[in-house]
Amino acid sequence: MAHTMTPADRRVVHLATSDLTVRFLLLPQLRRLLEDGWDVAAVSAPGPWTDEVEAAGIRHIAWPNATRAWDPAADLRAARELGAILRRERPAVLHCHSPKAGVLGRLVGRRAGVPVVVNTVHGFYASPGDRVLRRWPVMTAEWLAARRSRLELYQSAEDLVWARRLGVAVPGRSRLLGNGVDLRRFTDVDPEARDRVRRSLGIADGTIVVGTVGRITHEKGFGELVGAAARVRAGRDEIRFLVVGAAHPGGIDEAVLADAAGHVDLLGWRTDVPEVLSAMDVFVLASWREGVPRSAIEAAAAGLPLILTDIRGCREVGGDAAVFVPPRDEMRLAEAILGLTGDGGARRRLGDAARRRALERFDEARVCDVVAASSAALSPARDVGVGRLRRARRGDVAAIAELHRRALPDAALPRLGDPFLRRFHRALIDDREATVVVVEAGGRVVGFASGVPSMRRFARRFVLRHGLAAGLELVRGGGVLGGGRLIVESARYARGSSGGGPTGGELIAVAVAPSWRGRGFGRELAASVVDALRAGGCRRVRVLVGAGNDPAIGLYRALGFRARSTIEAHRGVVSEVLVA
Repeated sequence: MAHTMTPADRRVVHLATSDLTVRFLLLPQLRRLLEDGWDVAAVSAPGPWTDEVEAAGIRHIAWPNATRAWDPAADLRAARELGAILRRERPAVLHCHSPKAGVLGRLVGRRAGVPVVVNTVHGFYASPGDRVLRRWPVMTAEWLAARRSRLELYQSAEDLVWARRLGVAVPGRSRLLGNGVDLRRFTDVDPEARDRVRRSLGIADGTIVVGTVGRITHEKGFGELVGAAARVRAGRDEIRFLVVGAAHPGGIDEAVLADAAGHVDLLGWRTDVPEVLSAMDVFVLASWREGVPRSAIEAAAAGLPLILTDIRGCREVGGDAAVFVPPRDEMRLAEAILGLTGDGGARRRLGDAARRRALERFDEARVCDVVAASSAALSPARDVGVGRLRRARRGDVAAIAELHRRALPDAALPRLGDPFLRRFHRALIDDREATVVVVEAGGRVVGFASGVPSMRRFARRFVLRHGLAAGLELVRGGGVLGGGRLIVESARYARGSSGGGPTGGELIAVAVAPSWRGRGFGRELAASVVDALRAGGCRRVRVLVGAGNDPAIGLYRALGFRARSTIEAHRGVVSEVLVA
């Protein structure tokens, strides 16, 4: 849906600890948002890549106290600093990246009053195989932070499965994003680049080159790679090892760097990575921990055979098109390198398979599409004709209840009385899974729509949090006569509803004041809720509508809903179940 946003509504901030992350991992997403009309800013510690970020048209905001390593005192200063930045910038959407910025950003963002907080899980600091004393604090922090965000985007399918098993992933607000690169940069490389790069590095004809790309740190397996290189070159000194990347302060021991000098060529950071990859014959990534490694995706797109550690993320990239070795095992790594460098046929087969897999699964354009669509779907406000669509607030409860009662007087909820109806809509607005939007026009709320990823889960939370008060209001509002039967019937319908999450959501109600109908508000409201449910991972959305309500059925059909079945959710009332 085309729409315009006011300057305050189009402001999005992407948060990371390092400008390296912004420049090399996030820049395509930020450019896409810029093209879509957003006011885009990146917040990170300042560094050497800041100028390139700003040259791309992205405003950079320095976060000086941000660091990759955890340090309670420094992190408290960083949190305070971040809070001040967000209160000053007042973004409509805050999108967090990397484990540490993800935790701090989600917690601080909500306290700073950011309407929508989104987080991309690039990879957890812990893995299922870690000791409990390491896993527990990491995943507890992730559990707390995930409940402060509107949407969690997982790059790794394995991470999402694990997070769901632990209860870290919030149902209806967690979905798979995946990862990707600009595939054309690596598939359309100048055919002469290989010889040009090899000549510039003094690599003789016939030399087999083994290489890697990434930060030079212990957790990237740099020490194991150096050890494996020493073992390989002890018997085959014609093999060359290249490392594209730079050492991070505190990330690697000086002794390891000194050992590397005799076995690998350290090239530093390069901007011509596609050309350097073309000069390699085998790509190695010896990491201990990964999200979904972009460097391995890039190597796969370049058609290189892959040797990867058998860890989450690497398994997703390599699939059946890579050689896997245990992490932290330089002997097995050396054996794999010797085996592959000695078998040209295997290198060709694996390289071709890796490229096919990259082309099928790891297109960065698709990732940018998801990020852009999620930002648009979750944005708090936009203009719709002469009206203004925004997320509902508690102050809208009375107007929403009145609209619901007047527009749908025969529906189950209005028949339970106004006090109960107001309680229900207040619970929806307060619920972290639910989406409630309103249209303002003529200085008042003239339409609303609401939806949840699972009626069953919402009904359970409503009973636990509001059951007693709702029961008293049912009596006070005069809805007790027949109300018990309606509640039982509604509960039966909720139990039969989809469990939500990756399967389905529920559009609960759409209503527009009679004097404001015919302006497209109903369509915009319904589409906004459906978009938000889809952004949260719902693959289908259903709505229950009276069988004789032809205008509503026509509206839903125009949005892509199709009739699925006819049911009698409440005695004597026949309804159509439509599914998008």
